[in-house]
Amino acid sequence: MPRKPKGPHGETLVPDSFDLRDYIGYLGSRWRVIAIACVTAGAIAAAITVASPKRYTATAKIVIEPPAGSDTRAAMAVSPIYLESLRTYEHFASSDKLFSQALDHFRLRDHAPGRSLEAWKSRVLKVTIPRNTKILEISATFEDPKRAHAIALYVAEETIKLNRTVASEGDRELTDDAAAQLQPAKQARDQLEAEWSRLTAAEPVETLRGEIEALELRQLSGERELLDAETRVAEYGGRQDASGQLAPARARAEYLRSQLKRLEQELAAKRALLAQRSARRDELETRRRSAQAAYEATLARARDIRSSAGYRGERLKLIDPGIVPEKHSSPKPVLNIGAAVLFAFVVSLVYVSFVFAYSPRKAESAPLPLRRASTGHD
Repeated sequence: MPRKPKGPHGETLVPDSFDLRDYIGYLGSRWRVIAIACVTAGAIAAAITVASPKRYTATAKIVIEPPAGSDTRAAMAVSPIYLESLRTYEHFASSDKLFSQALDHFRLRDHAPGRSLEAWKSRVLKVTIPRNTKILEISATFEDPKRAHAIALYVAEETIKLNRTVASEGDRELTDDAAAQLQPAKQARDQLEAEWSRLTAAEPVETLRGEIEALELRQLSGERELLDAETRVAEYGGRQDASGQLAPARARAEYLRSQLKRLEQELAAKRALLAQRSARRDELETRRRSAQAAYEATLARARDIRSSAGYRGERLKLIDPGIVPEKHSSPKPVLNIGAAVLFAFVVSLVYVSFVFAYSPRKAESAPLPLRRASTGHD
């Protein structure tokens, strides 16, 4: 527990009720303490500011444009979600690898060999996208204004190159994947085309259909001849004077029946063979068309990917390379001295107020029960 202030005789001092007029009068009598504290703090801050090295900040600006192949009307309707997604490019510009390249390129480690990469980046580089904009601002702060401008411009140009590299790698992966899918599709199509050629050569359908049509004509002709032969058999069988012609007519009819039976068997075999060949041909034709359609779809996709390469991702364009700064960005004398004076004023005011609240003279002028705690001196 905090110790309570004691009086000259060891008694516990209790603060009186607050009196604004007494407080203002007491502050007036102690103005020198506050003034000395403020002047001292301001002088120290001014000395530190003068002694601190001047640092300059240069800024390069990059505009993030929508993909070239996108609809211009959709590009105009920018949503907050899309703008928030553009913050991905902050990570491009502030990547450790890119900044490490900048350190090596400008030999910054020679100025402070023991300083880490993270310390260098937090001290030198700042990357931001202002709210509701598509502008990427890359700022570099350094003691040399020309070096600061060179660092900012280098990081901006390398960020654009990095974005192009990532986009080209993505396009190349898509192109390679489309090409990898196109080759099997082409092989499947060519294989089925070869099977189709072999099938049509080994199992001709049109020739078989012609043979079937010829057999059907022979069958029709045989049926007519059989009908005539049977008519003669019936006619000769009813006549007594034609008994010698009946036997040849019956033999002729029997021969025609056997011929028709063979024709029917041959027709049935050829029709079955035609059905088998047609089924195999239809199945292969379906597979061939499917393979051709798959190949054409894969080929069209590969062509679309090749034609749209480089137009899918956002494009980064340097719109403001910045200038060599003429005015230093830090230290800021007015801000530093003002902050120091304000801090000293607040601290000294608190101190004077504390002294006023627990002043022994004020405690002696207070009623006895308020000046002393129960210590046995009553």
